[in-house]
Amino acid sequence: MIEKILSVFFPNRCPYCGELLKAGMTECELCFREFPSCPKKMVLPVGMACVAPFAYEAKIRDSLIRYKFKGRVCYAKSYIKAVCYTVEYFSMQDSFDIVTFVPLSVKRRNERGFNQSELIAKGIAMHFGKECRTLLRKVRHNHNQHDLGLEERKENVRNVYAACHGEQIRGMRILLVDDIATTGNTLAECSRVLLASGADSVQYLTIAIAGAV
Repeated sequence: MIEKILSVFFPNRCPYCGELLKAGMTECELCFREFPSCPKKMVLPVGMACVAPFAYEAKIRDSLIRYKFKGRVCYAKSYIKAVCYTVEYFSMQDSFDIVTFVPLSVKRRNERGFNQSELIAKGIAMHFGKECRTLLRKVRHNHNQHDLGLEERKENVRNVYAACHGEQIRGMRILLVDDIATTGNTLAECSRVLLASGADSVQYLTIAIAGAV
């Protein structure tokens, strides 16, 4: 009942074009038809591939900016549907034991009120019947990656993350989730920490990839 009342005053809109949505829809029919049938890939600095449903461009880029910086948490439902399709497309659903996510600093989380990657990770875990665990913490606040050049980005994430609950990492096959992969340095650094803590393997999934193929 509360959701119905709220929908009158705050109607759901398509995360990509702003079209008013009917009840139960997560995006408009036109934008759904524009979802890529073949997900995207990029090779990370660690030599492994990161996969994503979208390229970071046009409507997807604008949507993710609103999601991260304007608090449009309702967009997560559509993103989760898209990333779960990507997992199934690459037959990854049986190749990981647990799902985790790139953490935010306390300062950044307080500013946004949520961790955009954590919401997606929890949705993936729920969809595939896995656990979502906080396995990483950010030990210091650093600069925004998108404000930096290529070499600066690599240095900016060095030694920024640390493992937590190390006993939950050892021997695990982990799916690591972030919102956007650009240079891949953040994912690579998080992966280094997880593998150094005893993870058996790490796979990588984002909502969008910049410079995707």
